[in-house]
Amino acid sequence: MNTSSRLLLHILITFFTSSIFVSQICLAENDIIVPVSSGDEITIEQYPASGKYLMLWIAPEYGLRGAHRALAKMLSEQNIEVWQADIVQSLFMQQGATSIRKLDGKLVADIIEYAHKLTGKKVIISGDSYSTISALQGAHQWQQRKQTNSYLIGAILFSPYTYTTIPPLGQLPEYMPIVSATNIPLMIYQGKNNGNIGQFDSLLEKLQQHGNPVYTRLTPKEISLFYEEKPPKEMLQQMKPLSNSIKNMITALEKHNVPAEPIKLAQFKENKSGIDTRLKIYSGSATPLAIHLENSHGETVSKNNYKGQVTVINFWATWCRPCVEEIPSLNRLKQKMAGLPFELISINYAEDKKTILEFMRMVKVEFPVLLDQEGNFAKQWNVIAYPSTFVIDKNGKIQYGVNAAIEWDDPELIKQLKTLL
Repeated sequence: MNTSSRLLLHILITFFTSSIFVSQICLAENDIIVPVSSGDEITIEQYPASGKYLMLWIAPEYGLRGAHRALAKMLSEQNIEVWQADIVQSLFMQQGATSIRKLDGKLVADIIEYAHKLTGKKVIISGDSYSTISALQGAHQWQQRKQTNSYLIGAILFSPYTYTTIPPLGQLPEYMPIVSATNIPLMIYQGKNNGNIGQFDSLLEKLQQHGNPVYTRLTPKEISLFYEEKPPKEMLQQMKPLSNSIKNMITALEKHNVPAEPIKLAQFKENKSGIDTRLKIYSGSATPLAIHLENSHGETVSKNNYKGQVTVINFWATWCRPCVEEIPSLNRLKQKMAGLPFELISINYAEDKKTILEFMRMVKVEFPVLLDQEGNFAKQWNVIAYPSTFVIDKNGKIQYGVNAAIEWDDPELIKQLKTLL
């Protein structure tokens, strides 16, 4: 995709987002500079409160967003002080999950100690998405320092991503070592339509293996969307009940003890990125699942026989920028495969029809869009990342998969698809 096309898509996404979502900017009342053991300084966005609790929220891989600040403001009004720290940004590291995985938790432990020393308050560590890794590692490092004052209560996590890397389609993810070395009290708010919901049970099993209490609550999809630049209207509507729940859960976590001794932490061996840049041979079950979903026009679409043609099934979402960026190349792919036994089907993940139709008025989509409104179908296909695309050959077997956006009209890729006819 050329520069002008990307710019146009960026404008469309921005316009679409601003027309759908409600803007609410909540600025921190203070900035605090925290010196840490590495010699660096970490900037903290502080939302003061007079209560006895302080929630230290570590920014995720995409940084702090409007929803983070809106919820922090509301928690401060509930008398819970909130500190939000974007450690990756403070260290001038490249934003992303890779940078978060490189941190070992020492700086988070430094901030936990500093927060208590400065305020005298009990501390709850928190994170969402991949920053849950930093939150858990920070608590583990804090335990290692043989604390004489047990002021750390536990952790509150939002839709945690704790994978060592995104696995190829068809394979289950491996978890960061900290998952199996966590023994502190936890509360997890899991977005029921979040992309990681299919692995939530296996994550819980690992987090609970040492007998520590792990409370969970499934939340509406909007609660997991902290990464929106502007908090969606639905998210803002959930703020009050969510802040009330967090306040109650802090009290519940405080009834348990944080063990003085941490679990031994295995060494993290960094893997190569599992994000694909081209089609890869599919390593999961080769038999595709039957489809029975409504399309964007309200019509029921059923498909249980994939034989006799090449079928491309693309899982995507409007909030996923790479998904949106590859739509034009998917349009061109369909055009270039015209007249051949070929079918392109897209399945939107966990969004309602109104959102899809609004999006399709802004962005041209020339292929069928089916609606997986509860996200259950994507879960059955073990989709973790978006976009994810499966390529089925004329014998009805999945031959290739790709868990990232690619240029679908690339001549070599089209040649590769035609070999399956």
